[in-house]
Amino acid sequence: MNTQVRPLDASDFAVAKPFWIEAFGAHDDEGPPGPGRRTWQVEVDGRIAALGVDRELETWFGSHRVPTAGIAGIAVPAEHRGGGHLRPLFEAMLDGARERGALLSGLYPTASGIYRSLGYAPVATFDHVAVPTHLLAVRGDAAPVRRADAADLPAIAAAYTAWARQHRGPLTRDGVSFPDPAKAYTDETTGVTLAESSPGQVTGYATWDRGKGYGAGAELTVRELVALDRESYVGLLRTLGSFASVTPETVISTSTASEWSGLLRADQTSVRTRRTYMVKVLDVAAFAHLSPAAGLSAELPFTWNGTSYVATVAGGQVAVEPTASAARTLDDAAVSMALFGAADSATLRRLGHLTGPADDDAAWDALTAGPSPAIANYY
Repeated sequence: MNTQVRPLDASDFAVAKPFWIEAFGAHDDEGPPGPGRRTWQVEVDGRIAALGVDRELETWFGSHRVPTAGIAGIAVPAEHRGGGHLRPLFEAMLDGARERGALLSGLYPTASGIYRSLGYAPVATFDHVAVPTHLLAVRGDAAPVRRADAADLPAIAAAYTAWARQHRGPLTRDGVSFPDPAKAYTDETTGVTLAESSPGQVTGYATWDRGKGYGAGAELTVRELVALDRESYVGLLRTLGSFASVTPETVISTSTASEWSGLLRADQTSVRTRRTYMVKVLDVAAFAHLSPAAGLSAELPFTWNGTSYVATVAGGQVAVEPTASAARTLDDAAVSMALFGAADSATLRRLGHLTGPADDDAAWDALTAGPSPAIANYY
């Protein structure tokens, strides 16, 4: 059996396309290789055995931008499933990503167990949350709202960036993989409603699709809901709630439902669909993008993948260097979940991802505390 892993080029695309349709359905929108998108294939005896796409992205980590490999379009023809072809595919994709400087890799799994075995761990979810529309008519002081137009795009993007920098995980929405910035905010929308805490100062927005029909069964779909303060949330939610007479239910795409759902008059939300976001750390240099408290000072030795390092924390900065040995041992899941603040040391120990002395647990937890994980793009 002759196995080869290589990048796919535009001339290969017609042969590969049917396998993405097989994996994801007739409406799959996987496009040919292009800027910011590199497609890989595993061939066995000249036939495609696995496909995957590496997207050149960046992730906000508080105020830091972290180069990221966004993995998408994983497809294995039915006759090749269970043949172990994903491991060499991922090795090739992630080696290529490291060469361009990627420190993280993220993906949305269809079967999380497969990707756990490849070193990915869950750090956030991207949910479609259903709520009775009338409950969105929340009480409290509200920021003024208005309908956006094309001239507002820079202000909308700035509000998104301000929100994203308060979390770990949202994409930067610029660079080679976002050639059309407007598409991120206006795709499949009927309208974009802005909240302004003061005239000309956009502090939140909701992008929404009115959908079809009215009455029983009609839904309002909110593609994105972003707010930088309570008053902006109240103004946006109240506007969405005004559709109650024609769309009894509203479905909101969100990674931070805990922020806005607490403003509702009753707890009647339900998760319609949930997509888990998984991350794999590609290089310990990712820890340098944490923003610890300025008063935290520590030297934290640890071992990961058989190599020992020491993280030196001082003056709000983190530096990671190799060291001779370290008894504290983290597996891939522990490194990813700690970096994103998705689990503390005690949780990682209970789950078997962290072993060794617990002396540094409090310092590690202080180091990885900070912005909560969130994601706003499904790819």
